[in-house]
Amino acid sequence: MSQRFDVVGFGICTVDFLGLVADYPAPDQKVKMQAFSKQGGGLTGTALAAAGRLGARVGYLGKLGTDEYSTFLLDEFRKDRVDVSHTMIDPHVGPPLSFIHVEKGTGERRITWHWDEFEIPPEEIDRQLIQNARILFLDHFHVKAGCAAADWIHESGGQVLVDAERMAHGFVHVLRRADFIISSRKFAEALTDSHNPEQSVRRLHRQLGGTVVVTAGENGAYCKATDQEFHQPAFKVDVVDTTGAGDVFHGAFMAGLARDWPLPQILEFASAVAALKCRSLGGREGIPTMDETLTFLKEKDTTDFSKSLMPTIHNP
Repeated sequence: MSQRFDVVGFGICTVDFLGLVADYPAPDQKVKMQAFSKQGGGLTGTALAAAGRLGARVGYLGKLGTDEYSTFLLDEFRKDRVDVSHTMIDPHVGPPLSFIHVEKGTGERRITWHWDEFEIPPEEIDRQLIQNARILFLDHFHVKAGCAAADWIHESGGQVLVDAERMAHGFVHVLRRADFIISSRKFAEALTDSHNPEQSVRRLHRQLGGTVVVTAGENGAYCKATDQEFHQPAFKVDVVDTTGAGDVFHGAFMAGLARDWPLPQILEFASAVAALKCRSLGGREGIPTMDETLTFLKEKDTTDFSKSLMPTIHNP
């Protein structure tokens, strides 16, 4: 079967309303926002946007409505070359809405969200589309359908990458089907009872198999695979907002997988892309292009990436 997509993502996308404030307001206090932005967001949504902007062939498989927010998200996907022709449209549903206050100087966030949650059953998703991709991206929503989708892509020789941000009922069955698990530090701590990311990544690998990455913010990322283990330090930038940094990391990781890069170089690349995103407000506005990322890595003169991959990079 000719594979149309490098990545198909099945999961959540949101509308993010972001405000930058000098300080969080006290009770009954009004604080002027120094900047405001409305952007697409969400675990799967932002990961796909990043992969698309970096040159991967990407499709979104999920469900949106006919309301203004759903229309906005579809338009935002198209801007980042994410194919939405297989998106399910249901006038009775809508996307989550997130309200995010970001503290200037620290980049710390406070998030509230609203969503009339719904479940997508396996029989509603497009099996052929999933089997027409190299990589399937899943988050912790729609677990039963996610399990089915993982089985289908494995039947066609593809791989599954799972965003392990938080536990949901039955989510462990999705994790056990994953070829790649990228876990937040908090999720890894909760699942392994270890506050040491180097130790928790080993325990997760032992429990779940596959290739496991634990992202630890300014402490970088820790990776454990069957035949290798290493730490990727974080890149230093002037941080405005960390919203979506992990999601962007996931998208960049998949863009590297789509190009068949070695694992250490994929992590170095994903770390650079996630760092560059943090210079802007919101999860998507600051996602760099491939050229911007390569320029950044060249300036950093990173040994692995610049010497082994940079001279040969081309669009997949």
